[in-house]
Amino acid sequence: MIEIQRGLLSQEIKIALFFLLAMLATSSIAFFKGFFKINIKESSKVGIIYFSVVFFIYLFDRFGISSAIFIFIKYFKIHIDPIPFAIYSNLFLDLFLLFLLVLFCVKENFKTTKQIFKIKSPNSCSVSYDIFIGIISWTIIYPIVSLASSLLSIFVLVVFKTEILPDQLAINFIKSAMPYPTYFILALIMIVILAPIIEEFIFRGVLQNYLKNYFNTAISIILTSSIFALFHFSLLQKLANVTILGSIFILGCFLGFLYEKQKSLISNIFLHASFNAITILNIIFFKGV
Repeated sequence: MIEIQRGLLSQEIKIALFFLLAMLATSSIAFFKGFFKINIKESSKVGIIYFSVVFFIYLFDRFGISSAIFIFIKYFKIHIDPIPFAIYSNLFLDLFLLFLLVLFCVKENFKTTKQIFKIKSPNSCSVSYDIFIGIISWTIIYPIVSLASSLLSIFVLVVFKTEILPDQLAINFIKSAMPYPTYFILALIMIVILAPIIEEFIFRGVLQNYLKNYFNTAISIILTSSIFALFHFSLLQKLANVTILGSIFILGCFLGFLYEKQKSLISNIFLHASFNAITILNIIFFKGV
């Protein structure tokens, strides 16, 4: 056990040093290029009715419908294959959520929704430019999040003397689908396309803009990132919650900053999608190491 722990600790220290150097390189270039400058004068705010309805729809879909499905299965003692059930049920929940959001946010509140997605700003010249900034921003945030993840893993290994940390549920979701091409493709669609669109709209687009009615931009970003991280908490992740939630909080802060900088949710969606895609490629080719 001690040897395994020492091996894990040594590995995490090496990873942390690598990402520290990568972070210093990419963040330094971004700093001198003026990437971290932000204009907070132009801003979008969301009213309480819009915020309340959107979050009710989100919570109803994520917890209400999903709980009803599990209760139904348990009550009638229905035998299911866990992998296809997880894939199809999550896909249904994502698509149904998007359907409800489109009905409310596009058909009934198009003006507010349009402003959430893109504010006319010098930093947001065109959709193609927003996409480019979102993708290229991955080179800045990925080393930072990876460094934080390694440092938090070192903390958990040293303090709790654990041998291994469980994976994030999303990673287990991908790993379980990998042997089955159809399920794997559907999982990719959910994690690389649907999740970035839904989460960026809900958290940066709606929650962060709503909080700006009461707090300044920095506090709104921090509060939004904290809530965003907590939504990724799971008892199944055990001590790994320390690493996972800490890393997601940092990612959320950067996403919040990028949204305020670019005034475009499009940049956020493509950064989030790039981040998830690279994480999956890491799982496929390096088995999560």
